[in-house]
Amino acid sequence: MSQQVVPAIERVVSTLGPGQYKKFCPECRNSRTRHKHDKSLSVKVDNKGVQYHCHHCDVSGGWVNDREWSLETVPVITKPITDLPSEDNETAIEYLRGRNITDPVIDSHTITGTYRFNGKTVPAVGFPYRDGDLVNAIKWRSADKEKRFSQENVCEDFYNIDTYVEGNDLLICEGELDALAWISSGVPDNVTVVSIPNGAPAKVRDGRITPEDDRKFAYIWRAKIEIESAPRIILNTDNDGAGNALKEEIIRRIGSSKVWLIDLEDHKDASEALDVEGTGYLVGQFEDCQPVPTIGLHGAEVFSGAVLDLYDNGQLRGARTGLSSLDEFIQVPPGMVTVVTGFPSSGKSDFVDQLCLNLAQSVGYKTVYCSFEKPPELHIMQLAQKLTKRPFFDGDGQRMSPEERDHAQRWLNDHFLFMDYRRDGPTTIDGILDIASAAVMRMGCRILVIDPYNHLTLSNSLKETDEISGILTQVQQWAKKHDAHVFFVAHPTKVSPDRRMGRKTVVTGHDIAGSAAWFAKADIGMTLWRDPHDIDPPEAHIWKVRWSWIGKHGVCPLKFDRSVGCWSDFTPSLDGEDWDF
Repeated sequence: MSQQVVPAIERVVSTLGPGQYKKFCPECRNSRTRHKHDKSLSVKVDNKGVQYHCHHCDVSGGWVNDREWSLETVPVITKPITDLPSEDNETAIEYLRGRNITDPVIDSHTITGTYRFNGKTVPAVGFPYRDGDLVNAIKWRSADKEKRFSQENVCEDFYNIDTYVEGNDLLICEGELDALAWISSGVPDNVTVVSIPNGAPAKVRDGRITPEDDRKFAYIWRAKIEIESAPRIILNTDNDGAGNALKEEIIRRIGSSKVWLIDLEDHKDASEALDVEGTGYLVGQFEDCQPVPTIGLHGAEVFSGAVLDLYDNGQLRGARTGLSSLDEFIQVPPGMVTVVTGFPSSGKSDFVDQLCLNLAQSVGYKTVYCSFEKPPELHIMQLAQKLTKRPFFDGDGQRMSPEERDHAQRWLNDHFLFMDYRRDGPTTIDGILDIASAAVMRMGCRILVIDPYNHLTLSNSLKETDEISGILTQVQQWAKKHDAHVFFVAHPTKVSPDRRMGRKTVVTGHDIAGSAAWFAKADIGMTLWRDPHDIDPPEAHIWKVRWSWIGKHGVCPLKFDRSVGCWSDFTPSLDGEDWDF
């Protein structure tokens, strides 16, 4: 086997959990003259490693892998369906013809037979979900006006994704009939038309994704290779509230950089448009599809609606921090980076934890942590203390009860994910952002915390200043792409003794080790300061605000309860001088 094959196959299996799969073979697929759509590469993944064999070119091999798979990632392997109708049903065929689906498309993309719905057998159209020559699942629809629906096995992937050819554009529809309408209309050969396997969400939930939503959109993650291969992702969702919500949810998961949108004007979907307007209309609307607006690539007219909204409603500042005194200075806007610094033991990590917990409670934001200095179990313990406002261990105050502990564990499980650097976790920025992208796609995380920068593995191929600048640019781009907020904790360099002679020495982004880029590239810059003599309350010093609508510079006094690690507003009229460290 050539040395080029191994990385190609590694890329194929890199996203797979334990199980058995049929995939396209990167060794022979492009060189075949026939059967290019056959997924001839058999792959077996388990705790021992990976085994693969191509039934077309006979390339085989594997490797040992010490990766530990979570039980939650183990896919359900369903038995292929072999009991298919032996004869076509003319009523079902005529039903599809009546929807203007062409005979070649009917023959290649549907099963026409009969199916039993609620005890009644009637002519029906089956939409097979294939994996090569195997039919893994079928969605059935009665060939009449009753619109009876049923399915055999779970439809886990995009409908028709098995026909995808590497390098094709991907046109995503909301239903199988819409996909057939587009194929029948004569889209170009370099476009693969697919449909989502389930219905659209009722609405976008202000960026919040429940575990149910995670399972609902699993097909996007399963098509990661095809989505990355496609030059364009073209969306044609239904022209209603649910369709618009689906469009936004898909864009949030795959990014907007290569997404194009089809406008069918007053028509609900492609099937209706084909029936009313004919194939020429669909072809014309496909040719007129437009990219999702991206700053720097479009004229001012594209943004006229957004400009009008700004004029009428002003700029949204983002989510509130949960600390009313701090909200006067900053909020947490999507797509931006906050750099947090301060001397050791000033409370940087604890403070960021408090903000993330507040955001989870107030707006449902989920956070993925890359915390090098906190093992996940200790991190969860500290978050549980903040959530319950009771100590985890015996000591100061009443200890949290087992019931409170268990409730906190469940709640934290729904809102926080943790990278475990002790288990071969990533220490490079590329590895961290790759896993964070998976957290966005799978669980809808809106916040990434990297704490601290100093533990990142650098390439040593660049000057440290240049590498830090590149890392910060990379993190900024990631935040914008995923509409997420990044908290980046960084320790300052050693401060000269003459600067520490006074009672209050507050570092800024210019004092962070390695590069002035920390100040230049932060959207929000903040220093946590704590009086070494416990004379004054701790303070958050805001030293960088990129945009006036984000907030403003200033100093915000705070209160810290050491017993449970909770940060709160400092109110002199109530607290006097009774603060706790």
